Amino acid sequence: MSILDDLLRQALRMRYPDTLPPVLAIDKTKGGKEYLAKNLSDEAKKLKKERNLIQRRIDANDYDPYFDVSKRFDVDPKNYNIGPNQTLGITPKKPQTIEKYRQQYNDPEAFKRLQEAYLKGLDIPDSDKWYFMGQLEKEFIDEYGPTAGRTMFKNMFADPMAAWTGGADPTSNLLMAMYDNFRKYNKANLPENAYDYPFPIGGRFLGTNARNAQKIEDAGGLIDFAENPKRFNFSTNFQGASDRATMDEVMSTVGYKLNVPVRGTYGLSEEPVHRLADKYGTDPRNMQEVIWHGGKEKTGKPMIQFVNEAIERTSSVTGMAPKDVVKGMVRGSIPIFGLGGAAAVNTGDTRDILNYLISRERSN
Repeated sequence: MSILDDLLRQALRMRYPDTLPPVLAIDKTKGGKEYLAKNLSDEAKKLKKERNLIQRRIDANDYDPYFDVSKRFDVDPKNYNIGPNQTLGITPKKPQTIEKYRQQYNDPEAFKRLQEAYLKGLDIPDSDKWYFMGQLEKEFIDEYGPTAGRTMFKNMFADPMAAWTGGADPTSNLLMAMYDNFRKYNKANLPENAYDYPFPIGGRFLGTNARNAQKIEDAGGLIDFAENPKRFNFSTNFQGASDRATMDEVMSTVGYKLNVPVRGTYGLSEEPVHRLADKYGTDPRNMQEVIWHGGKEKTGKPMIQFVNEAIERTSSVTGMAPKDVVKGMVRGSIPIFGLGGAAAVNTGDTRDILNYLISRERSN
């Protein structure tokens, strides 16, 4: 039985829990520096307790997943205007600089690390087919029709996931993306400060992700492959493009001991993944998802399973049937609840780490 009263459960079908003004806190890791932290309302505290109880049940597999993960299938890229791989062409302008970084990324030890991570990943169940989102795409098609449905799948899932991916685990990434859909549905602006986002929206770089999402929105929703190659590949991977690899923090760390590819060298960092894919008779997207799990030695959990868990949490919190939660999700008309991430503590005067990382991955 839910610990939330019926009035709050009804309210959470239409809105996130109340937010309060921030509180002053001390960051002991930075010499006692003061910062403004998120202040949870009574509603948020009740939701947090309820959410933790729900998650225990999910972790114990004591629920019926909406989507059958074992039957997940890919989105057909032919239905999207993706085109051939573009990020491989992101290289420095000078031939000698290209050669310098090509040698760095193709260093035998780097290649060995990527290969070892791949072989480890092969032994992890469900480390592959991570991007297979055809079941969710079908929900958009059922709601909007074939043409509009695919457009909405791109606009409301693939692109928002990419826009909000910086420094986020998949659960937090999904929650931020779904929150963005909800606020657009309600014709609201993004909050100015990270602590103003309602619980459970959070993450290491929430404020930076918000600014990046706003830039993409201001550009008409276009994710430029040259400006944001990682985000571009992440979105198109969800749209079925298997001829490219999302070179995120994990891939760069495992292979090259870098946080992100050096600015203007994204294509060169992607090349070894293509070589490995050719060696093992697979595609770059599959190579990347398996390396990711092997490199982190992480239990396999496809993205459609993260969606399943968000559906279950939202259904349990609100009392809505899972099918109605899914309908609200593809419309952007309801809040979507989950575990969330740690609230960002951006007070406006701290170094914006992720913006720095993003700038390094851009093309020259």
